[in-house]
Amino acid sequence: MPSYRVELEIGALRPRRAPEEVMDTAVASFGSLHVDATDLKVSDGTPFIRLRFTVPAASEAEEDRAAQEAAHRVRNAVERIAGTGRFRVLRRRGGNWVPVS
Repeated sequence: MPSYRVELEIGALRPRRAPEEVMDTAVASFGSLHVDATDLKVSDGTPFIRLRFTVPAASEAEEDRAAQEAAHRVRNAVERIAGTGRFRVLRRRGGNWVPVS
């Protein structure tokens, strides 16, 4: 199964929201897709979440499309909890992560 990663910059929390809701909401938004790993990092003072996940095997274009759709669900769900910023989707190729376009 192809492996992907979504990276999403996190801004200020919405009123009456707790920090732990960000990752919980992101993971839940994947639905039936398998989430392999989650991480919260701070880069240059800005927090971002990183989630590694898999999509069902298909043609490369279909896999990339499924990954993009899943990543957009993550962003839309997290935006109900906190502001978001930079966003990208990466695909694992060999030992490297390459952007999905």
